[in-house]
Amino acid sequence: MSEALVLCRFAHFAATMTLFGLCFFCATLAPAGLVATLGRAIGRIKATALVVGVLTLALWLMIEGGEMGDGWRDAIDPDIVLSVLQDTAFGHVWAARMLIAVALAAVALWPRSPPALESIVAGLFLASLGLVGHATMREGTVGMFERANQALHLLAGGFWLGCLAPLLLCLPCLDDAARKREAGVALRRFSGLGHFAVAAVLLTGAVNTTMILKRVPDDPSSPYQTMLAIKIVVVGAMALLALYNRYVLVPRLSLSEAALPMLARNTRIELALGAVVLALVSTFATLNPM
Repeated sequence: MSEALVLCRFAHFAATMTLFGLCFFCATLAPAGLVATLGRAIGRIKATALVVGVLTLALWLMIEGGEMGDGWRDAIDPDIVLSVLQDTAFGHVWAARMLIAVALAAVALWPRSPPALESIVAGLFLASLGLVGHATMREGTVGMFERANQALHLLAGGFWLGCLAPLLLCLPCLDDAARKREAGVALRRFSGLGHFAVAAVLLTGAVNTTMILKRVPDDPSSPYQTMLAIKIVVVGAMALLALYNRYVLVPRLSLSEAALPMLARNTRIELALGAVVLALVSTFATLNPM
């Protein structure tokens, strides 16, 4: 069942980060007119991410039941699944996350839902993933710090990756006279907050590595350390690409017609590299950290 768990984790991380990024983008970065212009496209992505997030939430719980029991037969056994929810720390967190998912669906379906409220609930849904996994190996004050650090890591990564999709949608508006100003505002706001998000991802990631491994991942014989090292390299490449976009391409947007297509291409590359990071995390998080 390990392969199914990896795929489920990947889909769930991608969905929850996309939800948070989209909601935050609409609530904080994009002017109302731009949100209205992109509303249909953003709505489709948001609806897909919400459905995937809820389905994988349930599937992840079932897989945990199967791993506690005797495979797929126990994964669909209601008594086993209920036992996971009632008798394990993972289950207690998951029960809370199921309630958050219900609240998120209700807010998303409410026509007059304030964008800020949707962003907050989506952030809780994502950050609560920091309460499971390797970051929960310790208890007490150190354990609380480690969980908080992981939650911040997820939120910063969710902002970075999750905002890339709506940002990609708004880039063509820079060529539209009616929406150019609003698209420029969204781009500048993303670029400004992006500095803090990238710094937070790097800093909290370093803290995670230090607390879990107590050293740099330098053992090529360890699958966990090898994949973690690759993740660090890929995130570093993403950070360099983000800096290039911000300080080379964005200033050229009004000077060169080639800058906008290059910025759109690099944004797609960032999204692809982000998917690689999520695939690595989804895999090595199921391994023994040694």
